[in-house]
Amino acid sequence: MVTETPVFAALLLLLVALLAVNTSVTRMRLKIRLGDGGDERMTRAIRAHANAFEHVLPFVLLLFFYEQSGACAATIRWAGGLFLAARVGHAVGMLRGPFDLLRVSATLTALLEVWVALALLRNVL
Repeated sequence: MVTETPVFAALLLLLVALLAVNTSVTRMRLKIRLGDGGDERMTRAIRAHANAFEHVLPFVLLLFFYEQSGACAATIRWAGGLFLAARVGHAVGMLRGPFDLLRVSATLTALLEVWVALALLRNVL
């Protein structure tokens, strides 16, 4: 059986990896060994990476279990694609974008997490 989730897992984890690289590059550029050094740019880089990881891993697991419970491929593609877009928007918003982008992408992230969790429960109960 071909599954859709691995594509989104790879893309989302690539985003997390890119944010980790951004954190390291920012740390080197600013010459900050540990923590954020009191620099807002460093704080933003650290939080953008951590926040992505905090949301990506649970969502990928939810999406996988939802797909395995019988969800159709199109639904997985829509949920995964919207989540990926939300997480990219959130990262951009945290690093340098407008607050409205951050707010909208955070809201979309939360709505998709809840929707997939409830859909999974509906399929398995």
